[in-house]
Amino acid sequence: MPDFGILGQPYAEPLRSSIGVNRRREWIILSALMTRPNAFISTNALIDAMWDTGPPRTAREQVMNCLGSIRRAITASGASDMCLDRVRDGCVFGIDAERIDHVVFSRLHVEAESAKALGRVESSLGLYERALALWRGGVYDGLDVPSLASHTAALEEQQAIAAEEYFALSIATGRGSGVIPRLLRHVGEHPLRERGVALLMSALHGEGRTHDAYAVYASLARRLGEGLAVGPGREVRQALDAILNGTVPLPAPRTDAFSDAEMSAPS
Repeated sequence: MPDFGILGQPYAEPLRSSIGVNRRREWIILSALMTRPNAFISTNALIDAMWDTGPPRTAREQVMNCLGSIRRAITASGASDMCLDRVRDGCVFGIDAERIDHVVFSRLHVEAESAKALGRVESSLGLYERALALWRGGVYDGLDVPSLASHTAALEEQQAIAAEEYFALSIATGRGSGVIPRLLRHVGEHPLRERGVALLMSALHGEGRTHDAYAVYASLARRLGEGLAVGPGREVRQALDAILNGTVPLPAPRTDAFSDAEMSAPS
């Protein structure tokens, strides 16, 4: 497992004994650094991370003090493959990026997509499973850092896509019953994600729980009607049609290929 992470409560295992767990400002700075390893981050971006609005006159000094604490923690850890270098009006957190959970997650996700495209279903399932296992909670769990919101949203969308692809492959290979509990949680967390709803309907119907599948559809239709004045989309309607026709609806392939485009983050 990576020893640095932001997919849940931020952690940096080699630095934990020096920084402790209650120094919020150091953890905000560390989270920003872990978000963009080996890349320049300006002092102004770190100030924005620490104070969303109205930074104090001593903001720059306080950020420098936090960076000094982190630099001393790195030195105390004895790690020779990690550094925090001052560069112009900012810094670079030098580290093997594979030690950070979100970097490993994104790599495994890309590898899972590639394996699926090559027809290597079992390999793809295993890679998705490993990627999803890295998540311990929400991104930056316990820290409120509005300046990192776009990166949070991008990672959480990537996680939702990975989960739905894992569920789809599981259902398509006859393992729908095993993912129903996870699908129920997924739909509970993302009630308006229609792909998740369609997958849950397919899995339930495939296990003979057709009444429950209808209930899932009705719940989505009610939410969409009351909140957005629209009806369910094509994939959900196709799942319903398959149920009405007495067949087991197989998950449709995604039409939007996962993009490994650079996610926005502090600079």
